[in-house]
Amino acid sequence: MSEHIWYTHAPSPTAFGIALRKGWIHEEMARCGVEVRALAASSDPDVQRLRRERTSPRAFRQGGNVAPLIARSRGNDVRLIGLSRTSSIHPVLALPESGYRTAADLLGRRIAIPVRKNAVVDIPRATALRTVSNLLASAGLTLNDVELVAIPVEGSYFEARAKPGEPIADAPREGVAFQVSSAHSNELLALIRGEVDAIASEGSTAAIIASTFGLTTLEPGRAVNRDLNNRSLLAVTVSGGLLDRGPGLVTSVLVQILAAAEWSIDEEAEARRLIALDAGIHEDLLDAAYSPRVSRQLGVDLRMDKVADLREQHDFLLDRGIIERPVDLDEFIEPEPLKTALARRGVLV
Repeated sequence: MSEHIWYTHAPSPTAFGIALRKGWIHEEMARCGVEVRALAASSDPDVQRLRRERTSPRAFRQGGNVAPLIARSRGNDVRLIGLSRTSSIHPVLALPESGYRTAADLLGRRIAIPVRKNAVVDIPRATALRTVSNLLASAGLTLNDVELVAIPVEGSYFEARAKPGEPIADAPREGVAFQVSSAHSNELLALIRGEVDAIASEGSTAAIIASTFGLTTLEPGRAVNRDLNNRSLLAVTVSGGLLDRGPGLVTSVLVQILAAAEWSIDEEAEARRLIALDAGIHEDLLDAAYSPRVSRQLGVDLRMDKVADLREQHDFLLDRGIIERPVDLDEFIEPEPLKTALARRGVLV
């Protein structure tokens, strides 16, 4: 097959990841005469540049919301065709001997923020800032009430401590566990050396390092209804060129994503195993990193509450200077492919 499409997705619980691991997307595309390739598996420098910059003309992705928002703000033709929400943890962690227990204890403290100066898209920095901001807000504090300590990290997010020759964050995914377990090494070392008082973490990485080092999770000052962040609101996106020239292909992929979300509810045990593989974590830590209901949280839609959360996240990123220019979300979001896919699944819209 000469025609092909690319894909990439984050090491997070997604129906896209399930559909890929089950082989459904590859089979569906093969019936259309199209080959499915992982961006991360390519050794072509030009392909890797397209991956970093989110500019591949024929690609699907499901992952955090920061990267596609940045790509769209820079004028890249990426379209949002679905959103999913997971209960991914985003804790602020401290050494147990620090005595810090709640968000209020962070007043005036030093908090690590990773900075990748050479990164085209610095996702960990954006995530850490949002994590810290969310926790401080629960105690009536803001980022101005703490000292944000920049922790330099060499390389880009995509190069973070990968084993030589191994892909990161995409199938065949041998490097995912390695990436996840070492994702916050620089911040953790700064914490142990006493250079900062607390660090921000997330999901699988947080579960691993908190249990390994016995770190204290700082509790919010009041009940928080949600933990809006990069990977708690996952975006399904597609290249504009692919959507314009092959809307049927896009719909077919979405149909398999919707099927995988439904399958994960009915086949919880196997779904949890596949989710753990995608997240780069042992299944025993899955509940701590996400939720006991993680296999039931893979549904993709464009509900108004999720779109409202995306708008709030966009405004935060714009306010912090992570997004250079505002994104017109009405133009960014393409609802028709999902409507068509739902109709094919027999769901009334």
